[in-house]
Amino acid sequence: MKKKKNSSPLWIFLSGLLAGGVVWFLLFAFVLSDLKTVSNQLDDFSPPLTTRIYDIEGRLLAELFTENREYVELSHVPDLLKKAFIASEDQNFYRHPGIDPGGIIRAALQNLINMDIVEGASTITQQLSRNLFLSHQRTWKRKIQEMFLAFTLEKKYTKNEILEAYLNQIYFGHGAYGVKAAARIYFGKNLEELNLAEIAMLTGVARSPGNFSPYVDLATAQRQQRRVLRRMKEMRFISQEHLEEALSTPIVLSGREKNRSIAPYFVDYLLKELQKSYDEETIFGGGLKIYTTIDLDIQKIANQALEESEYQGAILCIEPQTGYIKAMVGGRDYDESKFNRAVQAYRQPGSTFKPFIYSAALDSGFTPSTILVDEPLIFPNGWKPQNYEKTFNGPITLREALEKSVNIIGIKLLQASGVDKVISYARKMGITSELRRDLSLALGTSEVNLLELTNAYCAFANRGLVPEPIAILRIENFSGEVLYEGQRILRRALSEDTAYIMARLLQGVIERGTAKAARIDRPAGGKTGSTEDFIDAWFVGFTPDLVCGIYLGNDDRTPLGPRKTGGVIAAPLFSKIMKEAHKDIPVHDFYPSPGVREVNVCMRSGKLPSPGCNTVTVPFKAGTEPREWCSGCTGD
Repeated sequence: MKKKKNSSPLWIFLSGLLAGGVVWFLLFAFVLSDLKTVSNQLDDFSPPLTTRIYDIEGRLLAELFTENREYVELSHVPDLLKKAFIASEDQNFYRHPGIDPGGIIRAALQNLINMDIVEGASTITQQLSRNLFLSHQRTWKRKIQEMFLAFTLEKKYTKNEILEAYLNQIYFGHGAYGVKAAARIYFGKNLEELNLAEIAMLTGVARSPGNFSPYVDLATAQRQQRRVLRRMKEMRFISQEHLEEALSTPIVLSGREKNRSIAPYFVDYLLKELQKSYDEETIFGGGLKIYTTIDLDIQKIANQALEESEYQGAILCIEPQTGYIKAMVGGRDYDESKFNRAVQAYRQPGSTFKPFIYSAALDSGFTPSTILVDEPLIFPNGWKPQNYEKTFNGPITLREALEKSVNIIGIKLLQASGVDKVISYARKMGITSELRRDLSLALGTSEVNLLELTNAYCAFANRGLVPEPIAILRIENFSGEVLYEGQRILRRALSEDTAYIMARLLQGVIERGTAKAARIDRPAGGKTGSTEDFIDAWFVGFTPDLVCGIYLGNDDRTPLGPRKTGGVIAAPLFSKIMKEAHKDIPVHDFYPSPGVREVNVCMRSGKLPSPGCNTVTVPFKAGTEPREWCSGCTGD
C-alpha cells in the first residue's frame, strides 16, 4: 500500500486562511454586523435630559422627563465620587484599552471562591457601551459586541470623556439617571453637598438599583456601602480614619419623591402652551429650564384654602399690572381628577357679570347716585325675573343696588345701555366666551371660565388696563441659552375714570354689601355671584396688587346646598388667601383718577346730605356730582 503524500504547506496556509475567513465572516454576520453604524451614533449621542420648571423666585416647581437626568460636566463631579466609582467598578480604568484582562481573571477567581457571581468583569467603558447601545441580556453575542464597542469608544474618546458620559448615563433606580439626579432622589442634595458615606452608598446602589437601593433594602445598601469604602481604602483613595468616620455617619434619606408638582393643574396648562412651539422630545428630554410666573407661596395658600373647603372648584390669582398668573388651582385633588376647572370649566358667573353692565352704564350717562326703581318686571314672553331675596327695594341708587346685587336694577341698566354695548365692554375686558344677546345676560346666564373672568377684573385694579395672562417668563436650553422671553401686553379696556369709580363701588360690596366675609383689612373690591338653585358660587376680588377669582361648584351640576351663595362660601376663601398673600406687601389704595371727584352723599338718596342723613363717600366723574340736597332722611 502506497503512503499518502503530506499536504503541502501552501494548502495548509490556504485552508487556515479560509477557515479564519469563515470565522470572521460568521463573527461579523451574527455578532458585529448590527454595530456598523455605532461609530456614527457616538458623536451624535445626546441622552434625554430632565426639563425643570421654576417659580417666579427660581424655586423648583416641577420636573418633566422620560428619564430623570440633569447632565453634569466631569469637572463639577466631586473627586471622591469619581474615585468611588473607579474603586468599585474599574480599578484599572485609566490603564486598560477598554477591557481589563486582569479584572476578568480577578473576577473569575472571586466567583469561584464564593461559588457565586459576586464580581463582574465589565469595565466602565464596557458598561457605558452596554447602556448606550445594547440590551442587558447575558449572551455571548452581547458580550462580544460590548467588548468591540468598548475598543471603539476608547479609540474615539478620552478617558475623562468616557467617565463623564458614564456618570451621566448610569441608572440608579426610582427614575433617576446620572449621579446628579440620584443625589437628589436619595439624599435631596446637590453633588457637592454629598459626604463620603453618601457617596459610597450611591456608588453601591448603581451596581443593582433593584436590589441595593436603600429604599428597597437598607441593610443590603449598607453592605454595598462598606464594600465601596473598603475598595477605596485598598486603592488608597481614603484613609482608615476616613473609612471609619464614613461608617459611623448616619444616612438620612430624603424620602422617595413623587413627581407631583405643588401646582399640577398649572403644569398641565403650561404644557399646552409649550406644545404650541416645541415637540414632545424637546419638552420631556431637552433639559429646558422654564421660569414661570407662579409664586409658590401664594400657590400653597390657594391649594390649602380649597383643600380645606368642602367644595370642588378652582382658584386663580393674577397680578393686574403684568398679567402674571401667580396661582392656579384647578380642583381639590389632582390625583382624583385632572380636569382643570380654572380654564376648562365653563359655568354661569351669576352676578359677577354685573360689573360689565355697570361699567357700560357709567359711560352711558348714569352715576352711582342715579335712582332706579327695584320693582316686579314681567316681559312679553312671560319672563318674571326675581331678586335673590324675592323682595323689591323700590327706589334705590346704583351704588346700593350693586352692593346688594339687585337683579332688577342690573336688567334695567342692561336695557338702558344696550345688550350689544355691554357685550362689547365684556369683550374689551377679555371675555371671549359666547355671550347671549338677551336680557338674561344681566343675571350671568352666559357661561365663562375662571381665567377670563378673573383677568377681566384686572381692569378695575389697574386703572382700566387689562393684561394678557402670562405663565412663562423665560425658557432656556440646557446650556443656558435663552430660547424665549415672555412679553407683557396691556390694552385699554376702560377709561381711568370709569375704572376708578368701579373699583370704589366694588369696594363697597365688601364693606357694606354681599361680600362682607371677603374683608382683608386693606382696600379691596369684588363681586359675589350665585346661580339658580345654588349650583355655582363665585367671588372675584382684587386689591391694587393682586386679583383673585374663586369658583365653587360640583362637576355634575348638583346644588351646593341651601343658601350656599358666593358671599357665604367663596368670599371667605378670598379673605383667607388674600390676607396671607399680602402679608409682606405694604397697604396700597387704588390710584385716584384726576377726572373723578369723591363726594359725601346721603346713603339712601344719593344726594348731598342734610342733617340726619347717614353718609358715604362716593366717586363721580367731574361735573356729574349731585347738586341737590337730601330732604327726606330721618337718620335711621
